[in-house]
Amino acid sequence: MLDTRYSILDTRQASSGKHQASKILVLGLGNMLLKDEGIGVHVAQKLQEQNLPDNVEVIDGGTAGLDILLSQKGLDKLVVIDAMRAGRKPGTIYKARFKGKQRGQLTKIFAGQKDSKVSLHQVGLIDALAAAEKINCVPKEIVIIGVEPGKVDCGLELTEQVKRMVPEIIKKVLEEIKDAIYRE
Repeated sequence: MLDTRYSILDTRQASSGKHQASKILVLGLGNMLLKDEGIGVHVAQKLQEQNLPDNVEVIDGGTAGLDILLSQKGLDKLVVIDAMRAGRKPGTIYKARFKGKQRGQLTKIFAGQKDSKVSLHQVGLIDALAAAEKINCVPKEIVIIGVEPGKVDCGLELTEQVKRMVPEIIKKVLEEIKDAIYRE
């Protein structure tokens, strides 16, 4: 297991200034009953064991989708971890960032993926972001970290190719948290 606790603890001092710290939500999505489909949940559970700054919340969103987003107000950054199919080798990590005006493009990009779903929770993502835009609670920045699944089949364990990537996924999420803290 990758031990990155020290790097986040160091950033706590940076975020203890006079201004209010950015509100960051890390959301792990997936169904743990379907092997690699549960990667987001597995990563969220590992992140919940970390000693993260108070302005960072990690939620195991399970199969609830991004409806959780609608209950969040004033988010500066949303980091979503999910299984994503793009036809590459199992365990491949994808990352997409949407800021400012680009956030509006997110629903268009995902809505245009008719032949193959990028995210296994694509419909929930589009619907939640569209609703969040209507009630003006879209985060200032959205980062999607996706992992190409190997098997989406009955079972609780991740495949070896995907399991091997968990420390790297955690590292990428912690880099996103650290980046948000140092920009304050």
